[in-house]
Amino acid sequence: MKKAVMLFAAAFALFFLSVPVMAEEIQIVGTGAGTEIIDDLGKAFSKDNPGVTIAVPKSIGSGGGIKAVGTDAAKLGRVGRGIKDNEKSYGLTYLPIAKLPIVIMTHKGVGVKNLTPQQICDIFSGKIANWKEVGGKEAAIRVVRREDGDSSLDVLQKTLPGFKTIAITTKSKTTLSDPETIEMVAKTAGTISFGTYANTKVSDVTTLTIGGKSAQSADYPYVGDLALVFKEKNKTGNIAKFLEFITSAAAPDAIKGAGGLTL
Repeated sequence: MKKAVMLFAAAFALFFLSVPVMAEEIQIVGTGAGTEIIDDLGKAFSKDNPGVTIAVPKSIGSGGGIKAVGTDAAKLGRVGRGIKDNEKSYGLTYLPIAKLPIVIMTHKGVGVKNLTPQQICDIFSGKIANWKEVGGKEAAIRVVRREDGDSSLDVLQKTLPGFKTIAITTKSKTTLSDPETIEMVAKTAGTISFGTYANTKVSDVTTLTIGGKSAQSADYPYVGDLALVFKEKNKTGNIAKFLEFITSAAAPDAIKGAGGLTL
C-alpha cells in the first residue's frame, strides 16, 4: 500500500511538472506609428521574461488607443501624440518612451534621394507635379497624405518650414495608418508620402533626407513622440514590469535599433 501511494505521488508530481506555465500576452493597441520600436522592445523584454509576449495589433490610431484604454477595452495603448483636452477625463497616465523621426518616403523608382523643405511643400501643394523638376525621372508625382489630426502630419506642420500654410493638393490620396501608407507607396509608381522612420526603414520604399539631414542624425528636427498610455490601476504584474523595462537602461539599444531616437 505504501509503495502504491509513493508511486501515485510521484506520478502526480511528474504530471504537474510537465504542465507548461501559462503564457501571458500583453496587447498594446493604438497608433501605427513606431510599431517596429514597440515590437523590438517587446522582444527584448520577452528574452528576460520567458512566457510573456508583447502583441502589437493593427493600427486603430492614437485616438483609438486612448479610447480603448480609457473605456477599459484594453490596458495599454500606444500613441504618437499627447492626450487632448477632451480625452483627459479618462484619467490616463502618459509615458513617453522614444522620439519618432518623421520622414518623407517615395516609391523606389522615383530616382530622388533628397528634397529641400521648399520642394516638399511645392510637391504636396501640387505646384511641382513631375519628378524631373526636382532631379528625378520623367514621371508624374502622386501624393499620398494622411488624414487631418494624424500625428505624423501634425509633426510636419509644426516643424517643417512652410508646411503648415500649404493646402495639400486635392489630387492626393488619403491613407489612415503607417502600414497602409507604406504599402501604397511601395506598390504605386511615382508616389510620395510621409511617416515614421521606424516603419519605413524596414519597408520597400526610399526614405529621403531633408535638406541633407538624415533621420538618424542627432539634430534631425522633424520628430514626434512615441508614448504609452494606461490607467494606474492596471500597472501591476507583468504590465508594471514591462513599463519599468522600457524606461530602463536596457531599452535604448532596442529603440535605436528599430529606428527611434532616445529621449
